[in-house]
Amino acid sequence: MKKIAIAGLLGLSVLAFSPAESFARHWKHDPPKRTVTMSLFVFHPWSVGYRHLIARNVYLTGNMDYLDSDKDLRFQAGALYRIPHKILFFHVYGGGGVEASRNDGFMHPYISVGANFWILYSEINHPLRNGREPVTRFGFSFSF
Repeated sequence: MKKIAIAGLLGLSVLAFSPAESFARHWKHDPPKRTVTMSLFVFHPWSVGYRHLIARNVYLTGNMDYLDSDKDLRFQAGALYRIPHKILFFHVYGGGGVEASRNDGFMHPYISVGANFWILYSEINHPLRNGREPVTRFGFSFSF
């Protein structure tokens, strides 16, 4: 099992850090400069986010979630790296940052993994604090 995990991590790192021009059937694809995300249904009812490209495939992010059960706003700020190649038909990304709450006043780090497909996105944010549940988002993503 350990050998399979190491081989998988090595394969993902080669895919993530190799230049796009080295792959067969390469076409020039510029990553979107700005992206607005909205999650208004399903997993986490009210969420709005913004991503801004600062370097090749590196984005600064900001999200705001409204938790209806707690009547609370949760703010997240961080950075993410978007893998420059499609995996099947998904654009996969991962990153992290800091999360803060309006009512509770806590501030702690989180890690994030997600994927974009056409105008949809899905994302999982896992707070790095004991007793906190991961947050799942699913919604629309608009790039410009």
